[in-house]
Amino acid sequence: MDILLGSIPLLAVLVLVVVVVFVVLRKSIRTVDLNEALVIVGRNAKEGPTGSLDAVPPAGTLTDGKGPRVVIGGRAYVKPFVESATKISLEQRQLSLTVEGVDKNFIAVSVKASVLFKVRGDVDGVRRAAQRFTSQQAKLEGPLQQSLEGALRPVLGSMTVEQIISDRQALQDRVFESIKPDLYQQGFHIDLVNLSDISTPASDYLANLGRAQAATARQEAEVKEAEARLVSETAQIAAQEQIAERQRDLALKQATIKAQTDRAAAEADAAGQLARAEQERVVAAQEREALQEKARVAEQQLDIDVRKPADAAAYAAAKQAEGERDARKAETDAAAYERQALAEAELSAQRNEAEAIKARGEADAESIRARGLAEAAATEAQAKALAEQGSAVIAQQVVARLPEIIRAAAEPVGQIDNLTVVGTDGAGAVTKIAGQVLGEGQQVVKALSGIDLAQVVASLGALPAVAVNGASTDGAAVPGDH
Repeated sequence: MDILLGSIPLLAVLVLVVVVVFVVLRKSIRTVDLNEALVIVGRNAKEGPTGSLDAVPPAGTLTDGKGPRVVIGGRAYVKPFVESATKISLEQRQLSLTVEGVDKNFIAVSVKASVLFKVRGDVDGVRRAAQRFTSQQAKLEGPLQQSLEGALRPVLGSMTVEQIISDRQALQDRVFESIKPDLYQQGFHIDLVNLSDISTPASDYLANLGRAQAATARQEAEVKEAEARLVSETAQIAAQEQIAERQRDLALKQATIKAQTDRAAAEADAAGQLARAEQERVVAAQEREALQEKARVAEQQLDIDVRKPADAAAYAAAKQAEGERDARKAETDAAAYERQALAEAELSAQRNEAEAIKARGEADAESIRARGLAEAAATEAQAKALAEQGSAVIAQQVVARLPEIIRAAAEPVGQIDNLTVVGTDGAGAVTKIAGQVLGEGQQVVKALSGIDLAQVVASLGALPAVAVNGASTDGAAVPGDH
């Protein structure tokens, strides 16, 4: 038991030693990320120089066995108490600078640039950066800015403004070539240089330089715009011509279709008119047949109603008196002929309605001719009668008109309302006055016509009986009847 109690301090010391060793070992093992580099220093002179790297040969001639040990993106063991380790950031940094100078023609130029840089990711670059900027890693932009400004001003002085603006890649290449020794010496690497702005602050050189180019560009733009407008207008005109041609073709096609439609409609209309004409012709033929039948019936009725009675009347009249018979027969024949002509005219009109006016005209002409013939026949009969029995006819006519003559002679006396007779004859004086008036009337008739009424009356006794009877049938009255 005493032995165990005596060994507890020893065990505690051993545990403490183990813990210390573990902690020391744990701190001695360092892990480095990909964006970092670990620089381990503390080697003796036998392993190589540990001082300045200014005279170090170019990269690639050093080995990891000489100089500070560098670990990039890995794990390393740092010997406790004899070695120390420092982390160097390999992340990219940005630097903005403005450099003013003069160009090849001594024109003031101002260049604004943006630079992306980092510590070079090789062992030599890390060693050089670690030697110079271990305690100034947050201020790496200052030294690099000074190097860039010093390298950029001579490059600006060797180029013109036009070259600087038009060939920026050449400017960057020349700046890189000029600053390359400084970058290598300091352990930096430039990823990108962007020249954001180039200006001439003390003059309007760029504005004047751009005016000519702007004018040229404007002229070229106007020419191109005019050419484009010409092409556009040409295309529009061509399109309009095509549209006009299409519209013309459409109008021609529509006109052709319309002509065909109108022709078909005209043919249908003509066919309809022909059909109607044919139907009207059939109807007209039927109407003509009906009118012809009607005309035949009318003609038969005319024979029954007119011709036969007329013939009978003419025959009866011929038996009364030879002269009057001939005249009446002529009148009867004329009237019959007239009626026949009218019937024929009406028949002709009914046969053909289209020639109705012509038929009526012919019928009227025929009627007038028949009437004239009848009147001529009557006149001829009267002339014949006068030639054969002139005195008898005259006597007959005078006897037929005696009542009118006596009435006309007595009419002035009949118009007297009150008549006063002065004489011894009394009322017989009125008869004497009437006789005187009648005697004076005979003288007037004889003076006007050469007819002596007294002789006519005296000759009545000598007239043939036929003539006297004929005068009586004519409706002439003898004076004794009144």
